[in-house]
Amino acid sequence: MKSLSDIKKIVKEKYGQIAKTSAQCGGGSCGCNSNMTVQKQSGEMGYSEDEMTAVPDGSNLGLGCGNPTAIASLKEGEIVLDLGSGAGFDAFLAAKKVGPTGKVIGVDMTTRCWKKPEKMLKKVVLRT
Repeated sequence: MKSLSDIKKIVKEKYGQIAKTSAQCGGGSCGCNSNMTVQKQSGEMGYSEDEMTAVPDGSNLGLGCGNPTAIASLKEGEIVLDLGSGAGFDAFLAAKKVGPTGKVIGVDMTTRCWKKPEKMLKKVVLRT
């Protein structure tokens, strides 16, 4: 039986590799079919085409298990904590809903995952 430390290391490596390569669905997310594209999987979870194109390229890794921004009823000025935020797909969507007076905090145990949206955010801020 693997130790918790071993399991954590395996998870970090697998998700880190997906973040590095921006691989298509198939990394082991909930109900993910390895033949499914990220957009198709996200669409089946209820994300609209507008939502999928409104976020920075590469932020949707297809690793989600649901559509939290659709059920959260987020309002301007609220604070959102996105645990397991990956490359920031839901965090970027939440940021649009909470606006400039709100905050979104993305937390992920995989360094490659949280460094990715950090770079994207710099590009988004520079464009606005």
